[in-house]
Amino acid sequence: MGNQTTYRLPESLSGDITKFSTLAEGYTGKQVSATEFKAFRVPMGVYEQRKDDVYMARVRATGGVISPTQLLGLIATARAHNSNLLHLTTRQEIQIQNLDLSQVEGVLRELQQQGLATKGGGGNTVRNIMVSEMSEIGADETFDATPYAIELTSLMVAEPDSYLLPRKMKIAFSSNEHDIDYAGINDVGLVAQIRNDEKGFRVYVGGGAGAKPSTGWLLFDFMPASDLYRLVKSLKRFFSAHGNRKNRNQARIRFIFYKLGQEETLRLIRQYFDEERAISPDLIPIETPNPRPQYTYNPQPEPTSEEYKLWLRRYVAPQRQQGYVSVLLPVILGNIRMDSIARLEKLLQFIATFGEQTLRFTVTQNIRLRNIPAEALPELYSLLREFPDEISTPLVANNIVSCTGADTCRLGVCLSKGLAAAIRRQLLRSNLDLDRLENVTIHVTGCPNSCGQQLWADLGFAGHPLRNERSYPGYQVFLAAQRHNEPQLAQSIGNIAAYDAPRFVVKLLKDYLDTNADISFTQYLSQSGKEKAISLLAEYKHIPAFADDKNYYFDWGAEELFTVTPRGKAECSAGLFDMINVDLDTIKNNRKALEAEVDTSKRSLLTGEIVFAASRMLLVTRGLDPKSNEEAYDLFVENFIDTEYVDFRFKPLVLKARNTPNADFNDDTPEALALADAVTELYNGMDDSLQFKKPAAKTTAHGAQTTSQVKPSETAETDTPATQKADRFKDLRGVLCPMNFVRTKLELATLKSGQLLEILLDDGQPIDNVPGSVKLEGHSVLLQEPVDGFWRVLIRKK
Repeated sequence: MGNQTTYRLPESLSGDITKFSTLAEGYTGKQVSATEFKAFRVPMGVYEQRKDDVYMARVRATGGVISPTQLLGLIATARAHNSNLLHLTTRQEIQIQNLDLSQVEGVLRELQQQGLATKGGGGNTVRNIMVSEMSEIGADETFDATPYAIELTSLMVAEPDSYLLPRKMKIAFSSNEHDIDYAGINDVGLVAQIRNDEKGFRVYVGGGAGAKPSTGWLLFDFMPASDLYRLVKSLKRFFSAHGNRKNRNQARIRFIFYKLGQEETLRLIRQYFDEERAISPDLIPIETPNPRPQYTYNPQPEPTSEEYKLWLRRYVAPQRQQGYVSVLLPVILGNIRMDSIARLEKLLQFIATFGEQTLRFTVTQNIRLRNIPAEALPELYSLLREFPDEISTPLVANNIVSCTGADTCRLGVCLSKGLAAAIRRQLLRSNLDLDRLENVTIHVTGCPNSCGQQLWADLGFAGHPLRNERSYPGYQVFLAAQRHNEPQLAQSIGNIAAYDAPRFVVKLLKDYLDTNADISFTQYLSQSGKEKAISLLAEYKHIPAFADDKNYYFDWGAEELFTVTPRGKAECSAGLFDMINVDLDTIKNNRKALEAEVDTSKRSLLTGEIVFAASRMLLVTRGLDPKSNEEAYDLFVENFIDTEYVDFRFKPLVLKARNTPNADFNDDTPEALALADAVTELYNGMDDSLQFKKPAAKTTAHGAQTTSQVKPSETAETDTPATQKADRFKDLRGVLCPMNFVRTKLELATLKSGQLLEILLDDGQPIDNVPGSVKLEGHSVLLQEPVDGFWRVLIRKK
């Protein structure tokens, strides 16, 4: 067995922790701004959670490698500093959650003593490097990539330019040349190869599953393993020179491909690589023997119970090393609660008997025990019986992946862990043969980002606010990622209410099992399963009114009604675009369905939904939130057709939809699609201040009318913010997020640079969200003062 030690901590770590402590003290004492502190703490792997001034420390574990002794030490540190939760991530790391800022320095120093660190766990850095949990022990691997990942980590975390990238860089290894797996959706993907007895890698670059996702582009079919350091050095240089530092939403490597094209981007990368080959050294992994440890334990006779045999089938796998096995320990949704940690500590003390190379965190947020002597299985099982919910449950239920979601993440929209738990419960309550589903992958993420890897699963769900007469929690549904050979991202097939998602999963899995076909679930989905899934979504399309069934308007695990208000500070615009995307998705999906539909009644219904989605889609950009379908049509006519942003020719179609419920739209399909195209084109031309392009002859008149309403500010520079007179005033009390932010943007759009806008906001989410979002757009917030239960805010336009 090869030596898979953890990576070398950077020599700068002690100084980094001291600087963190100094900045934290300054931030607490208000001598250091939140921005300055955040700029340092996030690359140190310390994040603020949903609740203000509550923090999480994300501990790196290259390829999920951590020793039993280190994990026991980490648990002791978490306990000593009052953390109540550890969380395993989809990048094979572990988070210590719910820390007070005053406790973080102590956590970082104690981790350092254990050979662990958080540095590089967040921000625009080289993130935790992923490796298959079966590396070194799998029978079909090409060679073990873990030592290469560990040595690469040791080099990267020590280099200052690893923390100055335009955006994060994610790296993943596959040790099996026939299974690309996560190497297909990372910025740098490395698949083990052997050519002429030389170890090397097939190299992909630019993969990613976030905004505008893509699998990686092939850079090298074979690159010697010794060039690995040169490769990543050259990619850091290339990324720093050509990455988009202005727009964080277009700052990953794949966006350089979109901008320059595949041929030019690959040419540039190879140019940087050739330069590095002349100046950078070989990467030489450290591999030392790992002799079989001398262990002593109390051997037990092998149990004969059916429960034991079932556990062996589900969770135990032979290693390629004779006489050894690996065992999967499920950690439900990746959460390890400190109030039940004693059983895990007891298990780790036993596992340590067999050496320090016996643990890995998995991408499914579980723990794989490795290098366990087969004769130790009876005693191991006796310890694992203290985990009854985990080891007695079929694998498909314990492999459900979820990001941390909106209960702790500031970017979260939906409670993803709540939905994942609900799906798990629904599966366990069903009468399905769950053991036939052991290879099915179900991933849930709480927002359009991809921390839950929803695009890399058989069934993926991404949190999405939906609405009828009011907003309700929903998810975009994705099907059938191809993670082997030729990689392919999962495809979106539509949306579903969060409340209906667990039943949808069970019905779809039942249909698969009922086919009795000898094919994988992935193959089923790419064939008849896709049509079945789409038909099931149609069954769940009707959402009862709030008065008829309030369940739909609460998220899983929530005690309060769902709201489109983004849950973190300074994220108002996220809710705005999520609402627009609901209607964009409807237009896209219905257009595609029309291509195959022949039933006239269904075609009419699909066309009518396109007319409604096109009519409602852009109302939010005007701060409008219609309370009925009729009001949506009226507002669209008033604000977009009568104002000549949308051609007058579409008015009869919109009025038909408004005035004739259940109208026949079969003859209107071409015009409905043209309306959708016109609205989409208008949206694509929208600028940052939510203004739309008009025909040139009309723009001047409109602009003159707008700008004539305000005068340049004559406020003296010596005036204080409290006494300065605003050029425009808007009372936004009673207006919810994100509408209050939208209306603020619209008011600012009418002002000239340097002019002042005064707004009134309610306490709570409005004052928490709007000023921060305004600052992110470059404007200055001169004043925030409470006035009789509300807030007065003064903004200077950039």
